[in-house]
Amino acid sequence: MGKIVAAYARVSTERQAENQSIEQQLVALRAYAAAQGWALADEHIYRDNGWSGARLDRPALDRLRDATGRALVDTLLIASPDRLARRYAYQVWLLEEFARVGCEVVFLDRPPRDDPQDALLVQIRGAVAEYERTVIADRTRRGRLAALQAGRLVPWSRPPYGYRADLRAPRDPAGLARDEAQAAVVRQIFAWYVEDGLPLQAIARRLTAAGTPTARGHAHWGPSSVGGILRNSAYQGTAYGNRQERVPAQRRFPLSGRPTARPGGQSTQTRPEDTWIAVPIPAIVTPAVFAAAQDRLARNRAWSPRKTKGDYLLRRLASCRRCGRAERVGNNGRYAYYRCVPRPGDPANGHAERCQGQSLPTDILDAAVWADLGRVLTDPAVLAEAVRRAQAGWLSDDARTARQHEQQQRRATLDRQRQRLIDAYTAEAITLEELRSRARSLDARLADLAREEQQVAASAEQQAQITLLATRVEAFRASIIQGLDQATFARRRELVELLIDRVLVDGDQVEIRYIIPFGGTTDRKVALQSGHLAVLCPRQRGNLSPRSILSRTPRSLMPRIRATSGTECRC
Repeated sequence: MGKIVAAYARVSTERQAENQSIEQQLVALRAYAAAQGWALADEHIYRDNGWSGARLDRPALDRLRDATGRALVDTLLIASPDRLARRYAYQVWLLEEFARVGCEVVFLDRPPRDDPQDALLVQIRGAVAEYERTVIADRTRRGRLAALQAGRLVPWSRPPYGYRADLRAPRDPAGLARDEAQAAVVRQIFAWYVEDGLPLQAIARRLTAAGTPTARGHAHWGPSSVGGILRNSAYQGTAYGNRQERVPAQRRFPLSGRPTARPGGQSTQTRPEDTWIAVPIPAIVTPAVFAAAQDRLARNRAWSPRKTKGDYLLRRLASCRRCGRAERVGNNGRYAYYRCVPRPGDPANGHAERCQGQSLPTDILDAAVWADLGRVLTDPAVLAEAVRRAQAGWLSDDARTARQHEQQQRRATLDRQRQRLIDAYTAEAITLEELRSRARSLDARLADLAREEQQVAASAEQQAQITLLATRVEAFRASIIQGLDQATFARRRELVELLIDRVLVDGDQVEIRYIIPFGGTTDRKVALQSGHLAVLCPRQRGNLSPRSILSRTPRSLMPRIRATSGTECRC
Protein backbone atom coordinates (compact mmCIF):
# COMPACT_ATOMS: atom_id res chain seq x y z
CA MET A 1 0.00 0.00 0.00
CA GLY A 2 1.39 3.40 -1.01
CA LYS A 3 1.98 6.39 1.23
CA ILE A 4 -1.14 8.41 2.06
CA VAL A 5 -0.37 12.11 1.58
CA ALA A 6 -2.64 14.93 2.75
CA ALA A 7 -2.42 18.71 2.47
CA TYR A 8 -3.70 21.53 4.66
CA ALA A 9 -4.23 25.15 3.59
CA ARG A 10 -5.71 28.11 5.48
CA VAL A 11 -6.45 31.80 5.07
CA SER A 12 -7.68 34.07 7.85
CA THR A 13 -10.37 36.13 6.10
CA GLU A 14 -12.99 35.67 3.42
CA ARG A 15 -11.32 38.44 1.42
CA GLN A 16 -8.12 36.41 1.25
CA ALA A 17 -10.14 33.40 0.14
CA GLU A 18 -11.76 35.47 -2.62
CA ASN A 19 -8.33 36.66 -3.77
CA GLN A 20 -7.35 33.05 -4.49
CA SER A 21 -4.51 33.03 -1.94
CA ILE A 22 -5.62 29.60 -0.71
CA GLU A 23 -5.49 28.29 -4.30
CA GLN A 24 -1.92 29.54 -4.54
CA GLN A 25 -1.05 27.43 -1.50
CA LEU A 26 -2.71 24.36 -3.05
CA VAL A 27 -0.84 24.81 -6.33
CA ALA A 28 2.46 24.80 -4.46
CA LEU A 29 1.40 21.80 -2.34
CA ARG A 30 0.37 19.76 -5.40
CA ALA A 31 3.60 20.67 -7.21
CA TYR A 32 5.72 19.54 -4.27
CA ALA A 33 3.82 16.26 -4.01
CA ALA A 34 4.27 15.62 -7.74
CA ALA A 35 7.98 16.35 -7.50
CA GLN A 36 8.32 13.75 -4.74
CA GLY A 37 6.29 11.20 -6.73
CA TRP A 38 3.41 11.25 -4.21
CA ALA A 39 -0.26 11.03 -5.11
CA LEU A 40 -2.34 13.82 -3.54
CA ALA A 41 -6.04 13.02 -3.89
CA ASP A 42 -8.71 15.72 -3.65
CA GLU A 43 -10.38 13.99 -0.69
CA HIS A 44 -7.11 14.36 1.24
CA ILE A 45 -6.97 18.14 0.82
CA TYR A 46 -8.17 20.06 3.88
CA ARG A 47 -8.85 23.78 3.53
CA ASP A 48 -10.08 26.38 6.03
CA ASN A 49 -11.40 29.46 4.24
CA GLY A 50 -11.69 32.52 6.49
CA TRP A 51 -10.58 30.88 9.76
CA SER A 52 -8.10 32.55 12.11
CA GLY A 53 -4.90 30.69 12.96
CA ALA A 54 -5.26 31.90 16.57
CA ARG A 55 -7.94 29.28 17.25
CA LEU A 56 -7.97 25.50 17.11
CA ASP A 57 -11.68 24.91 16.47
CA ARG A 58 -11.46 25.00 12.67
CA PRO A 59 -13.66 22.61 10.64
CA ALA A 60 -11.02 21.34 8.23
CA LEU A 61 -8.37 21.11 10.95
CA ASP A 62 -10.74 19.03 13.09
CA ARG A 63 -11.34 16.63 10.20
CA LEU A 64 -7.60 16.41 9.59
CA ARG A 65 -6.88 15.62 13.24
CA ASP A 66 -9.56 12.92 13.21
CA ALA A 67 -8.02 11.39 10.08
CA THR A 68 -4.49 11.38 11.51
CA GLY A 69 -5.82 9.89 14.76
CA ARG A 70 -7.22 6.96 12.75
CA ALA A 71 -3.83 6.52 11.00
CA LEU A 72 -5.30 7.60 7.64
CA VAL A 73 -2.49 10.08 6.87
CA ASP A 74 1.21 9.25 6.58
CA THR A 75 2.58 12.60 5.39
CA LEU A 76 1.02 16.05 5.80
CA LEU A 77 2.03 18.94 3.53
CA ILE A 78 1.65 22.55 4.73
CA ALA A 79 2.91 25.72 3.07
CA SER A 80 4.41 27.22 6.26
CA PRO A 81 4.08 26.90 10.06
CA ASP A 82 1.87 29.99 10.35
CA ARG A 83 -0.71 28.30 8.07
CA LEU A 84 -0.99 25.54 10.69
CA ALA A 85 -1.38 27.97 13.61
CA ARG A 86 -0.52 31.53 14.48
CA ARG A 87 0.37 30.76 18.09
CA TYR A 88 3.54 28.94 18.90
CA ALA A 89 1.91 26.90 21.67
CA TYR A 90 -0.71 25.64 19.19
CA GLN A 91 1.99 24.73 16.68
CA VAL A 92 3.87 22.67 19.26
CA TRP A 93 0.67 20.98 20.41
CA LEU A 94 -0.40 20.00 16.86
CA LEU A 95 3.07 18.88 15.76
CA GLU A 96 3.41 16.67 18.85
CA GLU A 97 -0.07 15.24 18.23
CA PHE A 98 0.82 14.37 14.63
CA ALA A 99 4.14 12.86 15.70
CA ARG A 100 2.47 10.59 18.28
CA VAL A 101 0.37 8.91 15.59
CA GLY A 102 3.29 8.62 13.15
CA CYS A 103 2.26 11.40 10.76
CA GLU A 104 5.19 13.27 9.19
CA VAL A 105 4.66 17.01 8.73
CA VAL A 106 6.43 18.76 5.85
CA PHE A 107 6.54 22.57 5.56
CA LEU A 108 7.22 23.57 1.94
CA ASP A 109 9.27 26.63 2.76
CA ARG A 110 11.55 24.50 4.96
CA PRO A 111 11.64 20.81 3.95
CA PRO A 112 12.55 18.55 6.89
CA ARG A 113 16.08 17.39 7.53
CA ASP A 114 17.67 15.56 10.43
CA ASP A 115 19.12 18.76 11.79
CA PRO A 116 18.30 20.24 15.25
CA GLN A 117 18.66 23.72 13.74
CA ASP A 118 15.53 23.05 11.64
CA ALA A 119 13.51 22.34 14.78
CA LEU A 120 14.85 25.53 16.34
CA LEU A 121 13.94 27.50 13.22
CA VAL A 122 10.36 26.19 13.33
CA GLN A 123 10.09 27.26 16.97
CA ILE A 124 11.45 30.75 16.22
CA ARG A 125 9.11 31.20 13.28
CA GLY A 126 6.17 30.12 15.41
CA ALA A 127 7.03 32.75 18.04
CA VAL A 128 7.46 35.39 15.31
CA ALA A 129 4.07 34.49 13.81
CA GLU A 130 2.40 34.92 17.19
CA TYR A 131 4.11 38.31 17.64
CA GLU A 132 3.09 39.33 14.12
CA ARG A 133 -0.55 38.49 14.83
CA THR A 134 -0.48 40.68 17.96
CA VAL A 135 1.03 43.57 16.00
CA ILE A 136 -1.53 43.20 13.19
CA ALA A 137 -4.41 43.15 15.68
CA ASP A 138 -3.16 46.32 17.40
CA ARG A 139 -2.63 48.13 14.10
CA THR A 140 -6.09 47.11 12.93
CA ARG A 141 -7.66 48.41 16.15
CA ARG A 142 -5.86 51.75 15.94
CA GLY A 143 -6.65 52.10 12.25
CA ARG A 144 -10.33 51.42 12.91
CA LEU A 145 -10.41 54.09 15.63
CA ALA A 146 -8.73 56.60 13.32
CA ALA A 147 -11.24 55.86 10.55
CA LEU A 148 -14.16 56.28 12.99
CA GLN A 149 -12.81 59.63 14.19
CA ALA A 150 -12.37 60.80 10.61
CA GLY A 151 -15.92 59.76 9.70
CA ARG A 152 -14.76 57.22 7.11
CA LEU A 153 -16.12 54.09 8.83
CA VAL A 154 -19.52 53.09 10.20
CA PRO A 155 -19.42 51.19 13.52
CA TRP A 156 -21.13 48.04 12.25
CA SER A 157 -20.56 45.31 9.70
CA ARG A 158 -24.28 44.98 8.83
CA PRO A 159 -26.40 48.14 8.46
CA PRO A 160 -29.40 48.45 10.80
CA TYR A 161 -32.97 48.05 9.64
CA GLY A 162 -33.92 50.99 7.41
CA TYR A 163 -30.53 51.48 5.75
CA ARG A 164 -28.80 50.09 2.67
CA ALA A 165 -25.00 49.91 2.30
CA ASP A 166 -22.96 50.20 -0.89
CA LEU A 167 -21.80 46.69 -1.75
CA ARG A 168 -18.51 48.04 -3.11
CA ALA A 169 -17.70 49.78 0.21
CA PRO A 170 -20.09 48.36 2.84
CA ARG A 171 -18.55 50.29 5.77
CA ASP A 172 -18.15 53.68 4.09
CA PRO A 173 -20.60 56.26 5.52
CA ALA A 174 -20.67 58.04 2.17
CA GLY A 175 -22.25 54.97 0.56
CA LEU A 176 -24.89 54.51 3.27
CA ALA A 177 -28.41 55.33 2.09
CA ARG A 178 -31.93 54.97 3.42
CA ASP A 179 -34.01 52.01 2.31
CA GLU A 180 -37.23 53.95 1.89
CA ALA A 181 -39.54 50.97 2.38
CA GLN A 182 -37.87 49.97 5.64
CA ALA A 183 -37.42 53.62 6.69
CA ALA A 184 -41.20 54.06 6.44
CA VAL A 185 -41.64 51.11 8.81
CA VAL A 186 -39.19 52.68 11.27
CA ARG A 187 -41.10 55.98 11.21
CA GLN A 188 -44.36 54.09 11.77
CA ILE A 189 -42.87 52.26 14.78
CA PHE A 190 -41.82 55.57 16.37
CA ALA A 191 -45.26 57.09 15.63
CA TRP A 192 -47.11 54.14 17.20
CA TYR A 193 -44.91 54.30 20.28
CA VAL A 194 -44.66 58.08 20.81
CA GLU A 195 -47.97 59.40 19.46
CA ASP A 196 -50.36 56.47 19.92
CA GLY A 197 -48.76 55.14 23.10
CA LEU A 198 -48.77 51.50 21.98
CA PRO A 199 -46.63 49.05 24.00
CA LEU A 200 -43.84 47.11 22.33
CA GLN A 201 -45.84 43.87 22.22
CA ALA A 202 -48.77 45.57 20.43
CA ILE A 203 -46.42 47.12 17.85
CA ALA A 204 -44.82 43.73 17.22
CA ARG A 205 -48.26 42.15 16.72
CA ARG A 206 -49.27 44.85 14.21
CA LEU A 207 -46.10 44.39 12.19
CA THR A 208 -46.52 40.61 12.16
CA ALA A 209 -50.19 40.86 11.17
CA ALA A 210 -49.33 43.26 8.34
CA GLY A 211 -46.79 40.78 6.94
CA THR A 212 -43.90 43.21 7.28
CA PRO A 213 -40.59 41.30 6.98
CA THR A 214 -37.94 41.80 9.62
CA ALA A 215 -34.36 42.83 8.91
CA ARG A 216 -33.47 39.19 8.19
CA GLY A 217 -36.60 38.53 6.17
CA HIS A 218 -38.58 36.73 8.88
CA ALA A 219 -42.34 37.11 9.23
CA HIS A 220 -42.55 37.31 13.03
CA TRP A 221 -41.67 40.43 15.01
CA GLY A 222 -40.85 40.36 18.72
CA PRO A 223 -40.98 43.15 21.32
CA SER A 224 -37.20 42.99 21.75
CA SER A 225 -36.70 43.78 18.04
CA VAL A 226 -39.07 46.74 18.30
CA GLY A 227 -37.29 47.97 21.43
CA GLY A 228 -33.93 47.69 19.70
CA ILE A 229 -35.13 49.96 16.90
CA LEU A 230 -36.53 52.52 19.37
CA ARG A 231 -33.22 52.64 21.28
CA ASN A 232 -30.91 52.83 18.26
CA SER A 233 -29.47 56.35 18.06
CA ALA A 234 -28.57 55.85 14.40
CA TYR A 235 -32.15 56.69 13.38
CA GLN A 236 -31.74 60.30 14.56
CA GLY A 237 -28.67 60.70 12.35
CA THR A 238 -25.78 59.73 14.64
CA ALA A 239 -24.11 56.34 14.93
CA TYR A 240 -21.65 55.74 17.75
CA GLY A 241 -18.49 53.67 17.58
CA ASN A 242 -16.10 52.59 20.32
CA ARG A 243 -19.07 51.96 22.60
CA GLN A 244 -18.03 48.58 23.96
CA GLU A 245 -14.84 46.95 25.14
CA ARG A 246 -13.79 43.40 25.90
CA VAL A 247 -13.13 42.47 29.51
CA PRO A 248 -12.30 39.17 31.24
CA ALA A 249 -15.46 37.17 31.84
CA GLN A 250 -16.61 36.89 35.45
CA ARG A 251 -18.46 33.62 35.92
CA ARG A 252 -20.11 32.44 39.07
CA PHE A 253 -22.67 29.67 39.13
CA PRO A 254 -24.35 29.26 42.53
CA LEU A 255 -26.49 26.39 41.25
CA SER A 256 -26.29 23.26 43.34
CA GLY A 257 -24.83 20.34 41.45
CA ARG A 258 -23.31 22.56 38.75
CA PRO A 259 -19.52 22.81 38.57
CA THR A 260 -17.85 26.19 38.56
CA ALA A 261 -16.79 27.31 35.11
CA ARG A 262 -13.15 27.35 34.30
CA PRO A 263 -11.46 30.76 34.44
CA GLY A 264 -10.85 32.64 31.22
CA GLY A 265 -12.99 33.89 28.40
CA GLN A 266 -14.13 37.40 27.55
CA SER A 267 -17.31 39.44 27.70
CA THR A 268 -18.20 42.99 26.68
CA GLN A 269 -19.17 46.06 28.66
CA THR A 270 -20.19 49.58 27.68
CA ARG A 271 -17.50 52.25 27.75
CA PRO A 272 -18.05 55.69 29.33
CA GLU A 273 -20.17 57.86 27.06
CA ASP A 274 -17.48 60.52 26.69
CA THR A 275 -15.26 57.98 24.87
CA TRP A 276 -17.83 57.18 22.18
CA ILE A 277 -17.04 58.29 18.64
CA ALA A 278 -19.96 59.89 16.74
CA VAL A 279 -20.34 59.22 13.01
CA PRO A 280 -22.98 61.27 11.11
CA ILE A 281 -25.34 59.27 8.88
CA PRO A 282 -28.68 60.02 7.15
CA ALA A 283 -31.49 60.44 9.70
CA ILE A 284 -34.84 58.66 9.53
CA VAL A 285 -36.64 60.37 12.46
CA THR A 286 -36.15 63.79 14.00
CA PRO A 287 -34.13 64.23 17.22
CA ALA A 288 -37.30 65.40 18.98
CA VAL A 289 -39.19 62.20 18.14
CA PHE A 290 -36.22 60.07 19.16
CA ALA A 291 -35.88 61.95 22.49
CA ALA A 292 -39.59 61.47 23.20
CA ALA A 293 -39.22 57.74 22.63
CA GLN A 294 -36.25 57.60 25.01
CA ASP A 295 -38.22 59.45 27.69
CA ARG A 296 -41.07 56.96 27.50
CA LEU A 297 -38.66 54.01 27.54
CA ALA A 298 -37.02 55.42 30.67
CA ARG A 299 -40.41 55.88 32.38
CA ASN A 300 -41.44 52.33 31.49
CA ARG A 301 -38.23 50.96 32.94
CA ALA A 302 -38.80 52.89 36.16
CA TRP A 303 -42.44 51.81 36.50
CA SER A 304 -42.15 48.28 35.17
CA PRO A 305 -43.29 45.52 37.57
CA ARG A 306 -40.40 43.47 36.21
CA LYS A 307 -37.85 45.99 37.39
CA THR A 308 -35.40 44.06 39.55
CA LYS A 309 -32.55 46.52 39.91
CA GLY A 310 -32.10 47.24 43.58
CA ASP A 311 -30.33 46.28 46.77
CA TYR A 312 -30.88 42.53 46.97
CA LEU A 313 -28.47 40.83 49.31
CA LEU A 314 -28.68 37.34 47.79
CA ARG A 315 -28.77 38.17 44.09
CA ARG A 316 -26.95 35.38 42.16
CA LEU A 317 -26.50 33.42 45.40
CA ALA A 318 -29.94 31.87 45.89
CA SER A 319 -30.86 28.69 44.03
CA CYS A 320 -33.75 26.24 44.06
CA ARG A 321 -33.04 23.00 45.89
CA ARG A 322 -35.63 21.08 43.85
CA CYS A 323 -34.29 21.71 40.34
CA GLY A 324 -30.87 23.24 41.08
CA ARG A 325 -31.48 26.36 38.97
CA ALA A 326 -30.70 29.90 40.05
CA GLU A 327 -33.41 31.88 41.82
CA ARG A 328 -34.22 35.08 39.94
CA VAL A 329 -35.44 38.34 41.41
CA GLY A 330 -39.03 39.13 40.47
CA ASN A 331 -41.27 42.12 41.13
CA ASN A 332 -45.07 42.15 41.05
CA GLY A 333 -45.33 45.91 41.58
CA ARG A 334 -45.81 45.62 45.37
CA TYR A 335 -42.76 43.71 46.56
CA ALA A 336 -39.74 41.89 45.18
CA TYR A 337 -39.19 38.18 45.66
CA TYR A 338 -36.76 35.37 44.84
CA ARG A 339 -38.38 32.84 42.55
CA CYS A 340 -37.49 29.77 40.54
CA VAL A 341 -38.44 30.31 36.90
CA PRO A 342 -40.70 27.34 35.96
CA ARG A 343 -39.32 25.40 33.03
CA PRO A 344 -40.33 22.10 31.43
CA GLY A 345 -38.72 19.09 33.06
CA ASP A 346 -35.53 17.65 31.58
CA PRO A 347 -35.28 13.90 32.27
CA ALA A 348 -31.65 13.91 31.13
CA ASN A 349 -30.81 16.16 34.08
CA GLY A 350 -32.95 14.26 36.56
CA HIS A 351 -35.95 16.66 36.37
CA ALA A 352 -38.85 14.67 34.98
CA GLU A 353 -41.50 17.26 35.89
CA ARG A 354 -41.86 21.02 35.78
CA CYS A 355 -40.36 22.64 38.88
CA GLN A 356 -42.99 23.98 41.29
CA GLY A 357 -40.66 25.89 43.60
CA GLN A 358 -42.29 28.62 45.69
CA SER A 359 -41.24 32.26 45.91
CA LEU A 360 -39.89 34.09 48.96
CA PRO A 361 -39.94 37.87 49.52
CA THR A 362 -36.47 39.32 49.16
CA ASP A 363 -36.60 41.40 52.33
CA ILE A 364 -37.61 38.40 54.47
CA LEU A 365 -34.96 36.05 53.09
CA ASP A 366 -32.25 38.75 53.12
CA ALA A 367 -32.99 39.61 56.75
CA ALA A 368 -32.97 35.96 57.81
CA VAL A 369 -29.66 35.19 56.10
CA TRP A 370 -28.01 38.36 57.43
CA ALA A 371 -29.18 37.59 60.97
CA ASP A 372 -27.79 34.06 60.78
CA LEU A 373 -24.53 35.34 59.30
CA GLY A 374 -24.24 37.78 62.21
CA ARG A 375 -24.70 34.96 64.68
CA VAL A 376 -22.02 32.88 62.97
CA LEU A 377 -19.57 35.77 63.17
CA THR A 378 -20.35 36.92 66.71
CA ASP A 379 -20.60 33.55 68.45
CA PRO A 380 -17.10 32.04 68.87
CA ALA A 381 -18.57 28.60 69.57
CA VAL A 382 -20.08 28.32 66.09
CA LEU A 383 -16.80 28.53 64.20
CA ALA A 384 -14.95 26.48 66.79
CA GLU A 385 -17.52 23.69 66.51
CA ALA A 386 -17.39 23.83 62.71
CA VAL A 387 -13.60 23.44 62.71
CA ARG A 388 -13.78 20.57 65.21
CA ARG A 389 -16.38 18.79 63.12
CA ALA A 390 -14.36 19.33 59.95
CA GLN A 391 -11.23 17.87 61.52
CA ALA A 392 -13.20 14.80 62.60
CA GLY A 393 -14.59 14.29 59.11
CA TRP A 394 -11.31 13.70 57.26
CA LEU A 395 -9.24 10.54 57.02
CA SER A 396 -6.54 10.10 59.64
CA ASP A 397 -2.91 9.90 58.54
CA ASP A 398 -2.83 6.12 59.06
CA ALA A 399 -6.07 5.60 57.16
CA ARG A 400 -4.86 7.80 54.32
CA THR A 401 -1.56 5.88 54.09
CA ALA A 402 -3.44 2.58 54.00
CA ARG A 403 -5.75 3.88 51.30
CA GLN A 404 -2.81 5.06 49.18
CA HIS A 405 -1.06 1.68 49.56
CA GLU A 406 -4.22 -0.13 48.48
CA GLN A 407 -4.52 2.16 45.44
CA GLN A 408 -0.91 1.46 44.45
CA GLN A 409 -1.59 -2.28 44.56
CA ARG A 410 -4.70 -1.87 42.39
CA ARG A 411 -2.74 0.19 39.84
CA ALA A 412 0.00 -2.45 39.68
CA THR A 413 -2.63 -5.15 39.12
CA LEU A 414 -4.26 -3.18 36.29
CA ASP A 415 -0.86 -2.56 34.67
CA ARG A 416 -0.11 -6.29 34.74
CA GLN A 417 -3.48 -7.06 33.17
CA ARG A 418 -2.81 -4.56 30.39
CA GLN A 419 0.61 -6.11 29.69
CA ARG A 420 -0.93 -9.61 29.58
CA LEU A 421 -3.45 -8.37 27.03
CA ILE A 422 -0.66 -7.04 24.83
CA ASP A 423 1.25 -10.33 25.14
CA ALA A 424 -1.88 -12.32 24.24
CA TYR A 425 -2.44 -10.18 21.15
CA THR A 426 1.21 -10.52 20.15
CA ALA A 427 0.92 -14.31 20.45
CA GLU A 428 -2.28 -14.12 18.33
CA ALA A 429 -4.30 -15.61 21.17
CA ILE A 430 -6.89 -12.82 20.88
CA THR A 431 -8.07 -10.67 17.98
CA LEU A 432 -7.56 -6.93 17.62
CA GLU A 433 -11.24 -6.30 18.35
CA GLU A 434 -11.00 -8.31 21.59
CA LEU A 435 -7.88 -6.35 22.54
CA ARG A 436 -9.64 -3.02 22.02
CA SER A 437 -12.74 -4.13 23.94
CA ARG A 438 -10.78 -5.32 26.96
CA ALA A 439 -8.46 -2.31 26.82
CA ARG A 440 -11.45 0.05 27.03
CA SER A 441 -12.63 -1.72 30.18
CA LEU A 442 -9.17 -1.42 31.72
CA ASP A 443 -8.96 2.25 30.76
CA ALA A 444 -12.28 2.94 32.52
CA ARG A 445 -11.05 1.23 35.69
CA LEU A 446 -7.77 3.16 35.54
CA ALA A 447 -9.69 6.44 35.15
CA ASP A 448 -11.79 5.63 38.25
CA LEU A 449 -8.64 4.80 40.16
CA ALA A 450 -7.02 8.07 39.10
CA ARG A 451 -10.01 10.02 40.41
CA GLU A 452 -9.81 8.22 43.74
CA GLU A 453 -6.09 9.00 43.99
CA GLN A 454 -6.79 12.68 43.32
CA GLN A 455 -9.45 12.71 46.04
CA VAL A 456 -7.09 11.19 48.59
CA ALA A 457 -4.34 13.69 47.65
CA ALA A 458 -6.85 16.56 47.91
CA SER A 459 -7.98 15.34 51.33
CA ALA A 460 -4.40 15.48 52.62
CA GLU A 461 -3.94 19.06 51.41
CA GLN A 462 -7.34 20.13 52.70
CA GLN A 463 -6.71 18.58 56.12
CA ALA A 464 -3.47 20.56 56.42
CA GLN A 465 -5.35 23.77 55.60
CA ILE A 466 -8.04 23.05 58.18
CA THR A 467 -5.42 22.34 60.83
CA LEU A 468 -3.80 25.70 60.11
CA LEU A 469 -7.19 27.40 60.04
CA ALA A 470 -7.98 26.11 63.53
CA THR A 471 -5.23 28.37 64.87
CA ARG A 472 -6.59 31.44 63.04
CA VAL A 473 -10.35 31.20 63.52
CA GLU A 474 -10.58 33.69 66.38
CA ALA A 475 -8.34 36.24 64.63
CA PHE A 476 -10.45 35.91 61.47
CA ARG A 477 -13.71 36.37 63.40
CA ALA A 478 -12.42 39.41 65.27
CA SER A 479 -11.19 41.08 62.06
CA ILE A 480 -14.50 40.79 60.25
CA ILE A 481 -17.14 41.69 62.87
CA GLN A 482 -16.04 45.31 63.28
CA GLY A 483 -19.02 47.57 62.59
CA LEU A 484 -21.30 44.68 61.67
CA ASP A 485 -24.46 46.33 63.04
CA GLN A 486 -23.94 49.63 61.19
CA ALA A 487 -22.71 48.06 57.94
CA THR A 488 -23.94 49.64 54.71
CA PHE A 489 -25.54 47.52 52.01
CA ALA A 490 -22.29 47.50 50.03
CA ARG A 491 -20.43 46.18 53.08
CA ARG A 492 -23.13 43.59 53.76
CA ARG A 493 -23.05 42.41 50.16
CA GLU A 494 -19.26 42.17 50.34
CA LEU A 495 -19.45 39.99 53.45
CA VAL A 496 -22.20 37.82 51.98
CA GLU A 497 -20.23 37.18 48.79
CA LEU A 498 -17.14 36.43 50.86
CA LEU A 499 -18.70 34.08 53.40
CA ILE A 500 -21.71 32.45 51.70
CA ASP A 501 -21.31 29.99 48.87
CA ARG A 502 -25.02 29.64 48.11
CA VAL A 503 -28.46 29.67 49.67
CA LEU A 504 -30.71 26.74 48.75
CA VAL A 505 -34.45 27.44 48.90
CA ASP A 506 -37.13 24.76 48.96
CA GLY A 507 -40.56 26.11 49.89
CA ASP A 508 -40.37 26.93 53.62
CA GLN A 509 -36.87 25.51 54.05
CA VAL A 510 -33.72 27.51 53.50
CA GLU A 511 -30.22 26.07 53.70
CA ILE A 512 -27.26 28.43 54.02
CA ARG A 513 -23.87 27.11 52.97
CA TYR A 514 -21.01 29.12 54.40
CA ILE A 515 -17.42 29.49 53.27
CA ILE A 516 -14.58 30.34 55.62
CA PRO A 517 -11.85 31.92 53.45
CA PHE A 518 -8.38 30.65 54.28
CA GLY A 519 -5.95 33.43 55.04
CA GLY A 520 -8.26 36.36 55.78
CA THR A 521 -10.99 38.36 54.14
CA THR A 522 -9.19 38.99 50.85
CA ASP A 523 -8.25 35.40 50.01
CA ARG A 524 -10.92 33.41 48.15
CA LYS A 525 -9.20 30.04 48.66
CA VAL A 526 -11.63 27.78 50.48
CA ALA A 527 -10.52 25.87 53.55
CA LEU A 528 -13.81 25.06 55.29
CA GLN A 529 -17.45 25.11 54.35
CA SER A 530 -20.31 24.65 56.80
CA GLY A 531 -24.04 24.92 56.40
CA HIS A 532 -27.15 25.72 58.42
CA LEU A 533 -30.66 24.55 57.68
CA ALA A 534 -33.39 26.93 58.78
CA VAL A 535 -36.99 25.70 58.74
CA LEU A 536 -39.46 28.52 58.10
CA CYS A 537 -42.76 28.32 59.94
CA PRO A 538 -45.62 28.74 57.40
CA ARG A 539 -47.54 30.95 59.86
CA GLN A 540 -44.54 33.15 60.60
CA ARG A 541 -42.94 33.70 57.20
CA GLY A 542 -43.18 37.42 57.73
CA ASN A 543 -40.93 37.16 60.78
CA LEU A 544 -38.21 34.79 59.70
CA SER A 545 -35.54 34.17 62.33
CA PRO A 546 -33.54 30.96 61.83
CA ARG A 547 -31.66 29.46 64.75
CA SER A 548 -29.01 26.86 63.92
CA ILE A 549 -27.67 24.03 66.07
CA LEU A 550 -24.55 22.50 64.55
CA SER A 551 -24.31 18.72 64.41
CA ARG A 552 -21.45 16.60 63.18
CA THR A 553 -21.78 15.32 59.61
CA PRO A 554 -18.54 13.69 58.42
CA ARG A 555 -17.91 13.84 54.66
CA SER A 556 -14.70 12.04 53.81
CA LEU A 557 -12.74 12.53 50.57
CA MET A 558 -14.55 15.75 49.68
CA PRO A 559 -12.80 19.04 48.86
CA ARG A 560 -15.13 20.87 51.29
CA ILE A 561 -16.84 19.94 54.54
CA ARG A 562 -20.57 20.56 54.87
CA ALA A 563 -22.64 20.16 58.00
CA THR A 564 -26.41 20.54 58.20
CA SER A 565 -28.39 21.66 61.18
CA GLY A 566 -32.01 22.57 61.76
CA THR A 567 -34.61 24.01 64.03
CA GLU A 568 -38.21 23.04 64.52
CA CYS A 569 -41.27 25.26 64.39
CA ARG A 570 -42.69 25.82 67.87
CA CYS A 571 -45.83 27.79 67.03
